[in-house]
Amino acid sequence: MKTRIKELRQEKNYTQERLAIKIGANQTTLSRIECGLTIPDAETIIRLSAAFHVSTDYILYQSDQRFLSGHPAQTSHHPNLQAQHPLLEKLNPCQRTHLLHFLESMEGYY
Repeated sequence: MKTRIKELRQEKNYTQERLAIKIGANQTTLSRIECGLTIPDAETIIRLSAAFHVSTDYILYQSDQRFLSGHPAQTSHHPNLQAQHPLLEKLNPCQRTHLLHFLESMEGYY
């Protein structure tokens, strides 16, 4: 589990501190989870699942499928993001990445 959490965090280019803030945890706790010194509780696993947009089974190595069948992330709109708004065409790749991270951080507020 520790390896999968670290891999997912690195895929998103999140620091431990940023991920800890995103899931409402302590950076030290997250570090201990990634080192295998602590096992996350169910609530933390659920929050990690939401932060990474993967199933809890994927985090727990119960499945190699990242998403459950019909999960919204399987039909992600990110590839078509540019076609949805003309201003997005003016963004460079770094700016698009920052925008996507911002939008991901806003999920759950609306």
